[in-house]
Amino acid sequence: MFKFSFNSTTLRNLDVMEALKQIKDFGYEGVELSLNDSHLHPLTATQSRINAIKTHCQNLALPIVCLAAGGDRLLGSEPYEPSLISLDRSGREKRLELIRRAMDIANQLEAPVLNINSGKRKAEVEPEQAFLFLTSALEKLLPDAGSLTLVIEPEPDFFIGTSTQGIELVHTINEPRVRLNLDIGHVFCSETNCYEAIEKALPFSRHIHIEDIRNGIHHHEIPGEGDIDFPQVINLLINSGYKHYVSVELHHHADMWKRALGESLLFLGKLMPQSDNP
Repeated sequence: MFKFSFNSTTLRNLDVMEALKQIKDFGYEGVELSLNDSHLHPLTATQSRINAIKTHCQNLALPIVCLAAGGDRLLGSEPYEPSLISLDRSGREKRLELIRRAMDIANQLEAPVLNINSGKRKAEVEPEQAFLFLTSALEKLLPDAGSLTLVIEPEPDFFIGTSTQGIELVHTINEPRVRLNLDIGHVFCSETNCYEAIEKALPFSRHIHIEDIRNGIHHHEIPGEGDIDFPQVINLLINSGYKHYVSVELHHHADMWKRALGESLLFLGKLMPQSDNP
């Protein structure tokens, strides 16, 4: 049976050690640690900082189940740029080096999964060229990944923007260490026949984000406060045999992080089979 984790980006205004403690105290069984300026930046993180976070999580008995390296301004002020599909080769290399550093940190923190994205395709890059850039980048990263699984997250308006496109990429790479980070809310922003799309994507997914969506707008809502039929989603997850983590991701809720932590797990926990509740 899968377990619930929480993405630390919601608590980015707290010290990382306090953020991790709060996630544990609210009852989550794991943390997805988002790389950012306030908690841990892959290009400036010191070894002592990495070691301290690892020790703190071990003391809390809170596993780092995924390291999220898809932040919008990790390389500069232009969101998500340069990306793995930038026309400029030096830009693509900068993104590769950032991901390699994130992979090293993930391995040190014993996080089994690294979450990345394709970036947005600019007009000067043809779709076929973007796909070639992306597959080439993943092939370059895999030799350094070790046992780490790289999960591509389909993002609305990104080059890989739907689960269908993500599945095509996974098929093309044809390597078990490249899988999807399936964001349930993103499906409801970008796809039709959403529950069917989720069901088709689950066999290719190694990590999952969960949040609610209202009116198809890409704004992450606390589960239960939007339009998604969560009992149906939970049943799809259970019936698929998915056994990893489902991470609540509410980056729009930094100013109400306590409500986000508490109400999300309360709502989702009630949907789980009775025998699995505490």
